[in-house]
Amino acid sequence: MAKAESPKSLTNEIRHDRKDELAKGFFKDVGQAFKEMRRGLNDVRSASFHPNDPVLACGLFHGGVIFLRGSSHTTSFENWDIEPKHYPYERAILFIQWNVDGTKVAVSSDDGTVIVFCYPVDGRKVFQRNGRSNFPIIVWNPFNRDMLASYNNAIDTTQVLIVNSATEKPFTMKSKTYCETVAWISHNQLASGYHDGTVEIHEIGSHNRQMKSQVFQKIRHDLGDDGRFKIFSPFEFPTLHGQTQSAVRTIAFTRNEELNIFASGGSDRRVKIWSLGSNDPVRVLELDSVCTLLVWSSDVKDDTATKKFMACGSLKGSLVIWYPFEHENQTRNLPGHAAQIHQLLFSPDGRYLASTDYFKKLIIWCTKSWKSIYILAPSEYMYPYMMTWDAASCKLAISERTGKKQFKMIEYVMAENCCAGCKKTAQNLKRCARCNSIFYCSKECQRSHWPQHKLVCNKNE
Repeated sequence: MAKAESPKSLTNEIRHDRKDELAKGFFKDVGQAFKEMRRGLNDVRSASFHPNDPVLACGLFHGGVIFLRGSSHTTSFENWDIEPKHYPYERAILFIQWNVDGTKVAVSSDDGTVIVFCYPVDGRKVFQRNGRSNFPIIVWNPFNRDMLASYNNAIDTTQVLIVNSATEKPFTMKSKTYCETVAWISHNQLASGYHDGTVEIHEIGSHNRQMKSQVFQKIRHDLGDDGRFKIFSPFEFPTLHGQTQSAVRTIAFTRNEELNIFASGGSDRRVKIWSLGSNDPVRVLELDSVCTLLVWSSDVKDDTATKKFMACGSLKGSLVIWYPFEHENQTRNLPGHAAQIHQLLFSPDGRYLASTDYFKKLIIWCTKSWKSIYILAPSEYMYPYMMTWDAASCKLAISERTGKKQFKMIEYVMAENCCAGCKKTAQNLKRCARCNSIFYCSKECQRSHWPQHKLVCNKNE
């Protein structure tokens, strides 16, 4: 087995003037003001921004889907309106997601039902997923606007529902061991990660309008550099029938056709990058604990070239930025989370990374400097948020799948016209003299806002 390259720490700090990050604006929470105007948002359980238009689809606790629309992406969220169009359903909507071009939106409920609605025209198709369904996930195929997969990642499941909403009947892909994660890697290929440490790539085909699948490639993620299985303490990792398992917890595929690679992370604490068709990893990164989440970056360009990197989240709250194809295989640790990373989401333009953990601490990072530019304090309740960016990368909606039914909207606003303390628009605002990146209308507002602002206020050098 070929030995993969191991990473080295990034020792040279990136020096960056914070005025470049937030000189023109900053993020603030505007969701509460909107809820007071639109009481229906107290019922939002899941939300998803349209991939192109200023539209937010919201799944409700008490059933049904509503749509919020702004006149443009830059319109303040408090001025968005609820569209007359809505889709009723009698069960709670637990998950909602747009397809790649925004012509369809899929929802799932606690009874295993998956519904695909057409948008903006009317029309819907209903599919039933077998098995327990308290936290169903929908994964649209980014290469095929009609294809999706649905599975349950909150409990043990051996079934994945495959749906082609345009033609074929749904197909249930079954496995002998628990499925932990799935990711589409082409228009007809789905990668699945399993509890036993394997990754399978399935080719989805059809015959007589009935879908079927066959295993195209099978990889052992849990093999060490010496070709042997990685075995760890049974107190940290899951067991099945009395044997310690090294499960594949997350899979991420980059849409860069030149690279043609994907990554897997698991309970062996390792992140591995694979070339399609090869059973040997090309890069390996070891984390401090179980790898729970991976996401490839958008193409972020600097002054010289386009860098490809990924964000890696762990069970202990570590957040590592990995540049696997840069000189010396560089990494960068981002401190701030103390609980398991629940979701990592790059903004569509690649300028920001949003991270949230199981105690609902939210951090927005600038991907150019890797400084935190917005922090939402953690909660005592272990009910994680779900996040969605709008197409213009200026709004981040966060909803709560269970618990206190909280819905928040984090919005980028122009700093020169808005006080960070009272949030009111005014003229002749004064900058924070320490960081020069945020504005206040009075000393009283500056003092009251300091407990929040001090988390991100860095003195310019």
